Amino acid sequence: MVESASAEHFGFRLLQQNAFRLPVPEENELHLRAIAASPGIAIGKAVLFLPTAVEPLGESARPPDEWERYRKAVELLQQEWMQAKAVAAMEAPSVVPIIDSYLHLLTDAVLQEQVRALIRAGGTAERALQQVMEPVIGRLSRSTDVLLQERGSELEQFLHRLLLALQQHRADYTRVAGAVVVAPAVTPSEVVLLHRAGARGLVTAVGGITSHTTILARSLQLPAVIGLRGAIATIRERDPLIVDGYTGTVVVRPAPETCRRYERHRDSTQWRRRILARFAKLPAQTADGRCFRLMANIASLQDVDDALTIGAEGAGLVRTEILLLHLGRFPTEEEQVQWYREVAERLYPYPVTFRLFDVGGEKYADSIPLERNPALGLRGVRFLFAYPEILRAQLRAILRVATSNVRVLVPMVSTVEELGRVRQLMEHACRELGGEQQGCRCSVPIGAMIETPAAALIADRLARISDFFSIGTNDLTQYTVAVDRTHGHLAQLFDPFHPAVLYLIYCAVEAAHRHGIPVGICGELAAHAEATELLVGLGVDELSTVPAAIVPLKHRIRRISFEQARRRLLTFIGETVERATR
Repeated sequence: MVESASAEHFGFRLLQQNAFRLPVPEENELHLRAIAASPGIAIGKAVLFLPTAVEPLGESARPPDEWERYRKAVELLQQEWMQAKAVAAMEAPSVVPIIDSYLHLLTDAVLQEQVRALIRAGGTAERALQQVMEPVIGRLSRSTDVLLQERGSELEQFLHRLLLALQQHRADYTRVAGAVVVAPAVTPSEVVLLHRAGARGLVTAVGGITSHTTILARSLQLPAVIGLRGAIATIRERDPLIVDGYTGTVVVRPAPETCRRYERHRDSTQWRRRILARFAKLPAQTADGRCFRLMANIASLQDVDDALTIGAEGAGLVRTEILLLHLGRFPTEEEQVQWYREVAERLYPYPVTFRLFDVGGEKYADSIPLERNPALGLRGVRFLFAYPEILRAQLRAILRVATSNVRVLVPMVSTVEELGRVRQLMEHACRELGGEQQGCRCSVPIGAMIETPAAALIADRLARISDFFSIGTNDLTQYTVAVDRTHGHLAQLFDPFHPAVLYLIYCAVEAAHRHGIPVGICGELAAHAEATELLVGLGVDELSTVPAAIVPLKHRIRRISFEQARRRLLTFIGETVERATR
């Protein structure tokens, strides 16, 4: 039987620049672990930010009165969210589109008409709103797709907040100044307003790493730990708390020495950032001379600017599906051209890797049928083949902006035929555009995303028709160990250091190098402090991660010997294979 693994199997115990090793807990303090959502250390008293109960619905009033009450509730919430948008525009411009999406939903004509029709039929405003939204929330929440589950949870919070607005309830943000907010969940606008009111940190009982709340907390540099089930039952109002957004740890009622230790760590953060900034223009080169290309994962133009500021050498992953989130629909070819061109031109001459839309069968469009298990259904390239006009428009858009620095990444590849078919469609799109005569560059490198065990196991065949590999460690881990990484009860089983996952990564890297193509890592493992020596030992050519993680990653690489890391890796791989085949 293959044994479970962690970084300790490798002896990879480098000094971590982004994590804090916990001491043995003092006698009365309580250490809780959940998902590290936003890095940083927050120390303060707990303020329980609990949802107000919606009052019983009561009897229906006159329809005109109910509609007027609904209209005023929308205006009330609109004012609050416009305030949040104004704050975000000053402090985190890249997250303004998230708040905009909620404002658009609030005034959505279809939603308003459905609510109004039910009010005319004799329902209360509360009941009408619930009848319209709860079926949609239910479908999303029952989805096996993580992103859709997150959107279902956020839509549920949206509904609750609008129901409270119907009853003229306004949240009190003044009491959170200097405190750590503990809540079952919070909406994106609440994150912005809590931060503006002086909250030092955030702990939520639910939430996932892909949620808008998480994205906002990171953008605002608000330390956050999410998915801490039982947080409300465990933490009392005014309890002293420490939130460690690096490791996902919450310390309840910490001892004085623990507080002092974390205070030293927190106060050294700015100093450490200044020291690390010196590495921004240095090469990512090991102590014995092996060089690596450090690139950024891009989801906004703000990410592009951040990547250039800290010395990224291109974009290893551009999440093109972010356009769907911002627009609420599939973008037109012209809309794609505009955004792709701006990203490519800002990063020129560094490589820019546009991943084709990585969406599932029930994401983003009502016309796409629901699936029982979208994680194993129309996902990634399978979805694109099922909707060829969407793929055709995206390929044409990329070709129209392609210069020498543009690459295309194909998501969720599991067969050689899939990659070959994308190549054929790319060639056909180029002929449609008139090739070089129309400014279209047809020789765009096409890469396979290795994020299924099938792709890793046939990597040798895929490498023959690929220009590069990009290993998505998040999905590769999920599909290998069969664990949803955001599942509250199974989070401890989501182990990217599992021997099976590491062996598949090793197979993909070796296959790429046998065929002379570059290979990179674009999953969260690239930024994991304890994985750096492992990835160096694997000999990957590129590491792509969020911009904020690039300088610390470069610092760690410069402290490592490639030859030593390689020897440790090969020893471990050999021992793993031997144990697995006994």
